[in-house]
This record gives sequence, C-alpha cells and structure tokens, in this order.
Amino acid sequence: MNTEHTLEEQNIEIIQPFHPKNLFNLFFKPKTFFSQSNHYHHKSIMLMAYLIGVVAVMDRIDQKLLSSELGQSSSFTDSLTETWFAYWLWVLGMGILSAALAWVIQGWWYKKRLQFSGVQNADPQLARHVFVLQALVYVLPIIVVTLIQTFLYKNYVDAYNNSTFLAVITIPFLLLSCWVSYRGATQVFNTNAWAKFWFLGMPVVFYITIGGLFAALVN
Repeated sequence: MNTEHTLEEQNIEIIQPFHPKNLFNLFFKPKTFFSQSNHYHHKSIMLMAYLIGVVAVMDRIDQKLLSSELGQSSSFTDSLTETWFAYWLWVLGMGILSAALAWVIQGWWYKKRLQFSGVQNADPQLARHVFVLQALVYVLPIIVVTLIQTFLYKNYVDAYNNSTFLAVITIPFLLLSCWVSYRGATQVFNTNAWAKFWFLGMPVVFYITIGGLFAALVN
C-alpha cells in the first residue's frame, strides 16, 4: 500500500524534510519544524537513514586511522584510504548494512529514552523517524565536508592528516543535534522532565567526554 498516497487522499500534510525551508527549520528552528505534521516523506526518511549508515562507516574508518597512529596499523584500512574511489565505494556500499543496524538499534534506543521520559506506548515508527531527523543535523555536515575534502586532497588519509579546520566545523553540529533531538522528543511526544536528561544532558556530556578522550589520544 502507498501510505503517502493514502495520506494525501485524507488531506494530511506530508512534510518534505529536504525542502530548503524545512531543512533550515530542522537545524535552527526545531520547535517550528516538529510542530508541523508528524507525517514525513517516506523516501526522505529512508535517504536520511542511509546517510546515517554512511557516516557510521566513515567514523569506523577514522577509528582505524587513529589506531594506526597508536601503532595498530591495518593494511585493509590503508587500501581504503589510498584512493577516493576505494573510500567512497566502501562507505557507500557498507552504508546500506550500517543504516539497517542504525535503524533497528539506535531507533530502539531512541524509543527507550522516550519511555524513560514518561512516554507510554510510543509509536516505534514515529520514534525512528524523529531519530533520523535529529541525526541528519550532524550527518549532513559531515557528508558535505567529506565531499569538499574529495576535491581538495589526493586521498582520504591526506584529508584526515591535513584537514583539521574542516573537521572541526562539524563539531558544533554534533552538539546542535542534541538540542534538535530534545526538541523533537518533547514536541512530538508527551514527555516529562526526564527528557532534559535523556535527550539533552546525557548526550552532550557523552559527546564532550568522547571528544576529550579523542583529543588526549591525538596529543
């Protein structure tokens, strides 16, 4: 059944997240974005889930490169980062599997945090939709920065070693995604005061801690 077609027949608004106005509101006016209809364009949601998977694979490669700096080199990782073709082929291909895992596991965790925040019987599909929407806030900048690096550097390892400024640009968006996540959870669902901890406080502390550990390892 074509769900979107059925919703259109019922005159229910379907939100197009990639529309410029909606995308701007998602990033910078999340309360406005999530106060709209909670019916989102299905293909856009699937694309966002795929991008989450792609970035997860990118992050895994970064972890392997960090391990190489600490003396645990991997010939497979070296081969992936020697050419942009190999890098993009791997992250785009494995992004499919990674997206499926993120949809199931991280979507489940988002729903559990809703339950911890007083939401009873949260729609698991809607919870996953809000999850991928807030994740786009940090995923999209990473994709854009990596595309820029593709044209500026000869391969990914060169970008990894010499593109500190571009990499730092994405950090504020990671923290911004916590705020968007909180706004999404509280606007779409009937949460209690614990939402501030589960969707704002805990993620921010987690990211700051991980960032501090990463900085310590690099230095």
